[in-house]
Amino acid sequence: MAKMVMVCKSWIDCYFNTDYSVVMVEILEVFWASPIELRIILFAGLTAFVLLAYFGIKGTDEAINFQNRLWVEEQWKKRNNIK
Repeated sequence: MAKMVMVCKSWIDCYFNTDYSVVMVEILEVFWASPIELRIILFAGLTAFVLLAYFGIKGTDEAINFQNRLWVEEQWKKRNNIK
């Protein structure tokens, strides 16, 4: 069995000549060749996912911080005998 040897002119040629990069280029070509309506739908879906993820994380952080502030206030009231 013969071994396949990759001959590269520079390290960057070998770096970008991987199976993953070839697949990504093919996916990009398929996406770019698709109708404009499909591209708009995919782009809008990707944008919506990113925004929902961001605001979901941000909202969760705000809710946790709010509950922490309530707990700190409650503990302060208990220590100072305030009802």
